[in-house]
Amino acid sequence: MNRRSKPRAEHRAEFLRLSWKAIFLIPICSCVPALAGANDLVPTDTMPPPDVIVAAPDSVKPYAGYGVSYDDNLLELQNSAAAQAMGIGSDLSDITRRLQFGLAVDKSISQQHLTANLNVAKVDYDRFQQLDHLDKNLAANWNWHAGPHVEGNAGVTYSQGLTPFIDFHLLEKNLRTQESAYVDGSWLFHPSWRVHAGLVHSKLSYDLASQQPADNSQNQTEVGLDYLAASGSTVGVQLRHTRADFPNPEIDAGTQVFNGYNQDEIKGKVDWQLSGKTKLHFLGGWVSRKQDASSVRDFSGINSRVSADWSPTGKIDLTVAGWREIGAVDDLSTVYSLNHGASVASAWQYSEKIRMVAQFKYQKRDFSQSMASGTPGSPNQNDVLRNTALTMIYNPTLRWQVQLSGIRSTRALTSTPGGYVNNGVMLNTRFAY
Repeated sequence: MNRRSKPRAEHRAEFLRLSWKAIFLIPICSCVPALAGANDLVPTDTMPPPDVIVAAPDSVKPYAGYGVSYDDNLLELQNSAAAQAMGIGSDLSDITRRLQFGLAVDKSISQQHLTANLNVAKVDYDRFQQLDHLDKNLAANWNWHAGPHVEGNAGVTYSQGLTPFIDFHLLEKNLRTQESAYVDGSWLFHPSWRVHAGLVHSKLSYDLASQQPADNSQNQTEVGLDYLAASGSTVGVQLRHTRADFPNPEIDAGTQVFNGYNQDEIKGKVDWQLSGKTKLHFLGGWVSRKQDASSVRDFSGINSRVSADWSPTGKIDLTVAGWREIGAVDDLSTVYSLNHGASVASAWQYSEKIRMVAQFKYQKRDFSQSMASGTPGSPNQNDVLRNTALTMIYNPTLRWQVQLSGIRSTRALTSTPGGYVNNGVMLNTRFAY
């Protein structure tokens, strides 16, 4: 029995860490298998890799950062002719400056563990000054315990920032606000068995009136059962239901369409500790979405994601992933795409102070199943996205970090001319007091 006790504790700790971390780092969307990729050693979806501030135990850590970036196609337009048609000249590029202040908190009270991270960033543009704005982010989590076998998390997240230009290409300050509140818990009712359940309420809203048909709120419930093997592997099943409401109707061919839907999922989950250096992850199963008003957008089919983490040496980490799943425009709208994708990322700890990270992601989006006349889901929006990034992270001291990244993103429409090519360079520095 003593031989088996250590893996159990590790499983419980891992579950608690991932439950709220996945909610914070990944937009709330019922079709995203957040937990499947949340513990990747090298991030494959976020480029460049996120600078996540983690406070030392029982500490309050203020921090400040400054960054400069150059983007040769900020609005991700097809070409200079598209820019001239918008009345902004033929130059697609801009330089962005970002000044950030934040506070990270970590406090423990008996078995209870409280963490929070708050930051505000002033973002200024050299040419397109109408896009100047403040980024605001908050994440607070209570890792609660009720005895040795029952534990979970409760918390809130808030973020406000400029909407990405991947599917929105207008020179307008389109601020997007995302809010969520969540609670989850698990009960280790047997050394090899655990049940867990969770609730998430999320809201999405846009400042621009033209984008407000995408405003929505979602209520998500999930229950699951896991088998915890002595080797450290986990096999489980999870059931999830999502109710999404869109208060502002979409206008389709002169008709108001309310885009609310119900989505149900049943998925299997495998976290396989193949060896001390290799972990395999799988999350997949059946997903059914029923629209309230437009049955042409209903979906029923298999969603799946598989990934692997490999650490061949103490200095090299590698993550690969592949998926087939429904996604959404801007991650959270009702118009979804059927995505097929793959990604790879590797990190090399060159020295004690220098780390190199290389990332590549390929994704093909097919909107045909959510097609509706006059909406963004029309077939000519089907596309292929490619993203590549190379990052050097330098830590001159324990409190000071410098990050230099080069990024290339491309989009190609599959049935009509169009898309974009975007290259950028980012230099960021951050000091934690």
